[in-house]
Amino acid sequence: MSKVIITYITCVALLLFFFGYVAMPMLQYAEGWKTFYYDSDYFSMMLSSYGVSGCIKAFFLQFFAHPWQGIAVMTLLMIQFMAIVNCILLRFKKNFSVCIVSAIICLVSTISITSWLGSISPRYLLGFGSESEKKQVVYMRLSNYTRHQQWDDIIALCNENTPVINLLHQNCLNMALAEKELLGDKLLDQPLHDITSIYVNNIQNAEVAGLLSDVYFSFGHIAQSQRYAFETNEKMYNLSPRMLQRLVETNLIFGQKEVADKYLLILSKSLYYKDWKPSEKLIAGKRKCIFDDNRFSGIKGLDDDLLHIARNTRGTRQCKVTLQYLGSLYILAGYDSLFVKMADEFSGSEDLSKPMPKYFQSYYNLLTKK
Repeated sequence: MSKVIITYITCVALLLFFFGYVAMPMLQYAEGWKTFYYDSDYFSMMLSSYGVSGCIKAFFLQFFAHPWQGIAVMTLLMIQFMAIVNCILLRFKKNFSVCIVSAIICLVSTISITSWLGSISPRYLLGFGSESEKKQVVYMRLSNYTRHQQWDDIIALCNENTPVINLLHQNCLNMALAEKELLGDKLLDQPLHDITSIYVNNIQNAEVAGLLSDVYFSFGHIAQSQRYAFETNEKMYNLSPRMLQRLVETNLIFGQKEVADKYLLILSKSLYYKDWKPSEKLIAGKRKCIFDDNRFSGIKGLDDDLLHIARNTRGTRQCKVTLQYLGSLYILAGYDSLFVKMADEFSGSEDLSKPMPKYFQSYYNLLTKK
């Protein structure tokens, strides 16, 4: 009996390690795009579009809205599965080897189920993933950190995987640096391509559009953030909790409370988002970003939009973040005269210190021969 107990304890330890360290980033990432809603219309749609397996997948992914609860649920599930397999095998042979075989079946099944839930190959989960798969998982981790505004964790992860040459990784890193008001000091520390290192323009899939929603929200460009959140959510059958949260935020910023309430109603039918409410401080701060001339966003160029956002938010943290982006985009795009004008307008204020951030100051000195 003691050997059986030791086997179960070992299996639990392996499962906790696997779900907590290996699988959690993929499952947490997947939950952002698909969770479970306790609603008959949702259930009918899922059955018709994805079948029973799709409903089951969404049901288990929902628990990773709080990762450690997801880990606990999946570990308990797999241990119960192991116990059932063990009972079935004991009908044919009653010795300790049956428990070992049950544990092996449990662990193999765990890898298969996780691969299915997280849309990642079993090869990666076993430690034999290709370079592209490894980059994919790094991006999933960066995306999770972005969702929860864990800027220090993004910077630390990128420091572990230097040089950062993947455009999506660079977008996440530069967003974190801007939010920490460090982009002007760190801009050229990595081998950047061009302005696409700040925001990608090749939208390969809905998840990349979701990243752009995050980037534009960080810019303070609420209209574009809302646009990409809406397009992404549409591709996710209007059920991505991550994008629904962003649509609530952006609509409240624009004063569209009734539209925001529509999205909140959908979230209220989930297990983990039913009581979620956006930060009033965040909404109030981002509301200052809205253009006062009611222009069509982007009609005069993104740089002009960002300049107006910076002017509208003077004296706030958002202005500092927006100027980090604007100065960096000017440098990467080679807009020399516009960079000098921006620096002259804001330098020395609380929004853009004097001396300016390292790369801003050196670029300004080069252009003005100071």
